[in-house]
Amino acid sequence: MQVIEGARLPILSWATDIEAEALRQARNLGNLEVAVHHAALMPDAHSGFGMPIGGVLFTDGAVVPYAIGVDIGCGVQLARTNLVWEDTLTPEKLRNVLRQVQRDVPTGFAVHRKAPMSRDRMLELMGLGVPKSVAPAWLERATVSLGTLGGGNHFLEVQRDAENRVYFMLHSGSRNLGKQICDVFARRALAVDRAAGRELPDPELAYLRLDEDEDAQRYWDAMTFALRWAELNRRQMMDRVEEAFRKHASVHRFERTVDVHHNYAAPESHGGVQGIVHRKGAVRAGAGDSVLIPGSMGTASYVGEGLGNADAFESCQHGAGRVLGRNAARRAKTSADVFAEMTAWGIALVSNEPRTAAEEAAFAYKDIESVMAQSADLVRPVTHLRPLGVVKG
Repeated sequence: MQVIEGARLPILSWATDIEAEALRQARNLGNLEVAVHHAALMPDAHSGFGMPIGGVLFTDGAVVPYAIGVDIGCGVQLARTNLVWEDTLTPEKLRNVLRQVQRDVPTGFAVHRKAPMSRDRMLELMGLGVPKSVAPAWLERATVSLGTLGGGNHFLEVQRDAENRVYFMLHSGSRNLGKQICDVFARRALAVDRAAGRELPDPELAYLRLDEDEDAQRYWDAMTFALRWAELNRRQMMDRVEEAFRKHASVHRFERTVDVHHNYAAPESHGGVQGIVHRKGAVRAGAGDSVLIPGSMGTASYVGEGLGNADAFESCQHGAGRVLGRNAARRAKTSADVFAEMTAWGIALVSNEPRTAAEEAAFAYKDIESVMAQSADLVRPVTHLRPLGVVKG
């Protein structure tokens, strides 16, 4: 861990070779007047909107929409099966499972033609009513988006551990719902801050004070709704995955072991101070917490145990972290190159948008093993998982 100076508050960083834009954004966090004590960068940190992805911000009773991000509730879920690679799960069965998942789980911008369940049933499963701050149009789209993956770095992946036991991991969030919430309330926060004469180091760090600004509670209610929807979305996809395994691989155990958010805010106490922790591309890693850290497409992922590092606000990285933007990645390699590379590694790759394969290929991300080494005081690796097959978002 290193200390980055040059701002009102220090930045504690577990990242190395930080890009200039991410460094500028980190110092802006340190200059935000509602920030408390310090800000933290995880080893996968890279630039995002307003705040680095892989960043942790602690505020004094204020919420910063862009410090949570546009995909509120994005996270990862893991299931463990009874299958053993090349024994009870053969390469042929694997391909059949992947193709079935590809048919049953819409990816990219695709949604269902018809909502998979009624709005009332969806809300019952979420355990929430609809807050007034969630627009009817957002809710309508959420009902037809339930059980869909999205695009970008979202994925559905069959994996194996060191003993060849088979797991399934998926990465997805709140889809368009979270983006609409973030975009609307980030604009409202900026208008509120300007009207109040508040100084901001960057307009994308506009904030709402929970004790002063009426829109703060509205945003919080909408964020909470998106978090619960994202959890249900992952459960719905995992239901389809379990059905695919039962149909094509005769699985009899499909145990969902861990589900973690990595884009959210929560009231927490750190250093004896009560405040709001914002984790954007970061996972809560309190002592004993189970965490999931996916690598890039084609590389290892980890199940870990949080170490409760106070300097990191009890957080750790959410993945490997980008080193190349999507446009740069497409210029560097063709999709055909990536498909050939995955085949050479013995990994089946399935995508409804094969032209975008290079965007999420391993070369566009930091080395996951280096990232894990840099986080040795944040999280303890428990299970090392290697990919067998991927359905790319």
